[in-house]
Amino acid sequence: MTFRYLFFLMVFSQLAKAQLSAKSDSALVLEDYWEIELSPIIDLNEIVNYVHNDPFNFFFANNIPGGNPLAREISVNSFYGTRKHPVHHVLKFHRGIDLQGVSGEQVIASGNGKVIDAGFREDLGNFIKIKHKYGFESIYGHLSKISVKKGQVVIKGQSIGKVGSTGKVTGPHLHYTLKKNETYLDPFDFLFMTFEKAF
Repeated sequence: MTFRYLFFLMVFSQLAKAQLSAKSDSALVLEDYWEIELSPIIDLNEIVNYVHNDPFNFFFANNIPGGNPLAREISVNSFYGTRKHPVHHVLKFHRGIDLQGVSGEQVIASGNGKVIDAGFREDLGNFIKIKHKYGFESIYGHLSKISVKKGQVVIKGQSIGKVGSTGKVTGPHLHYTLKKNETYLDPFDFLFMTFEKAF
């Protein structure tokens, strides 16, 4: 019997004795276990399998940046990968996706986390970078307004800014980037993810 199953039995036994909240001691222990096991994983399928196979994922899944960072139907203007840059007109690797939006629309945090940078860059315009648990980071660019500050803790679904056209762009949209352990991920793979408890 593996340590993971022994650990599962221990937590389940404690759940049977009393109703647990997300801040309970047992939940915090389980969260530490996620830090050990989930943090090193980069492969998309392995991440999804790990989360969906854990019956206690509802405690921690909101820490993973999944879902739509805009409060509207998903429409992608430019995908992750090599493309002809719309401003420089040269082939360049696009380390994110561009989501269609109207200037002034709300941009929301795709997962619980902490703002580790917010400001202006020539290429990205007004941007926000959020550090999530388990090695994840999300970046939101070309904003018309930044509604959070560096060091601020945010929760999934919270408004953090507004769509804009700052930086090197041809029109208003949201540039959205995901990283895990400093490795870029295709954000499209996470746009439709909703992690629900397995039982």
